[in-house]
Amino acid sequence: MEGDRRSREDPGRGPTGLTRPPMRIPRPRRSAGPHRTDSLAHRLRGPWRLAVQQASMEPTIRAGDWLLLDPTTARWPRRGSIVAFHEPDSGALAVKRVAAGPGERVPFEDGYLELADDEAWLLADATPEATAAAGLGPPIDSRRFGPVPVASLVGRVWFRYGPIARVGRVR
Repeated sequence: MEGDRRSREDPGRGPTGLTRPPMRIPRPRRSAGPHRTDSLAHRLRGPWRLAVQQASMEPTIRAGDWLLLDPTTARWPRRGSIVAFHEPDSGALAVKRVAAGPGERVPFEDGYLELADDEAWLLADATPEATAAAGLGPPIDSRRFGPVPVASLVGRVWFRYGPIARVGRVR
């Protein structure tokens, strides 16, 4: 009859009258950083296609390439992704690679720079020698204008649809 007595006891107590330890409450997940503030409908109106005019991302993206964007991107994509954004200094539309995301440390001049929760460090793929050979100055990236806030993000570059010989995913 021991089983009958247990079934009538308080379910929070064991057979010896000891209480169970309190339940562990899971910690909330950390967000990956702030979202862009503009609405999805507004972002869908934004540019979906880009025609590249400069060689700062050579050899990955060349002048004359036509690119498709994903304007629904609300946070900074992971490191290594290629993004389109508005430059903080001039507001011009630019394409660069994400070198560091929100909250990461970046070597800068004689020390380190810690990025805020809404900033990314964007770098060009081309070397200064390659851009000089193309008749341009050194590439303009985060080494010149600093971290870029998520509000400047336009979208993630994901596909090259021209010229025909270079059609395919952009990596």
